[in-house]
Amino acid sequence: ITPQSIHVIFSPRKNLDMLQWYADQMKMAAKSVHYTAAFGVAQPIAEVLNQGQSKDISNQEGGLRRSPRIASRCKVTKTSAGSLLRYVLLDNKPSQHSSEKKRCNAEKKGTDYADYYDFRGIEENRVAFGAILPTNGDGDDNANECGESLTGLTTFVDYIHTKYMIVDALTNSPLVITGSANFSAASTDKNDENSLVIQGDTSVADIYFTEFMRLFDHFYSRDKYNEFLAKNATRKPGKGKVWGEVVADESWLRPYFDPSSQLYRERLLLR
Repeated sequence: ITPQSIHVIFSPRKNLDMLQWYADQMKMAAKSVHYTAAFGVAQPIAEVLNQGQSKDISNQEGGLRRSPRIASRCKVTKTSAGSLLRYVLLDNKPSQHSSEKKRCNAEKKGTDYADYYDFRGIEENRVAFGAILPTNGDGDDNANECGESLTGLTTFVDYIHTKYMIVDALTNSPLVITGSANFSAASTDKNDENSLVIQGDTSVADIYFTEFMRLFDHFYSRDKYNEFLAKNATRKPGKGKVWGEVVADESWLRPYFDPSSQLYRERLLLR
């Protein structure tokens, strides 16, 4: 595709080449990927997420868009070259039972299989899935007694039904893929769908990036809160750790300057 262009993609298509092309664009990301998956992650994309960043990609020339003031302070260094982050937003957390069943079926067919339980541990991946805050906090001293609940307006999906992927959103040449089609086999070769592939439009990328991060942070914080409650289910009220407890020292700051930390990568991406 040309540097400044918009392409329309219609489905159904004769084959799954377009789905593989989407996966290839994700694989070539140098700085960031922001990707939504309402109905699971298709295998070509899961295979990419299950890999770390290629050295050839991490050393590509070109960097993030900065204001002149920030750019003057942000010299590209060896430590920041491999700072790829891939944000993955799922509608829900896949069940292990379903994952194991699909893996067994793939093995019987002699094909590879990867999903959330494989790529969640890759250091380049930051994963969130739809969730709500529980009623009464399940023992959290500072919980909202009202909790949260779904509206019940739809039973098709619970949280995430958007379909878009942004590759290198904050660079001078972002790629935005958006439309009615999921990044799936069915949306590629069976369903009546349409998508736009928008290359090099920084204004469009900024709008999609802002909306993505709004949703991602909303659900990621709930995922971590629910994870905290699960780990502290046996805690007695008034004892042990409390969610949102003030940290009196600088320990909270250290991950942002630890090159092995996702927070370090995120600081480099968003500074």
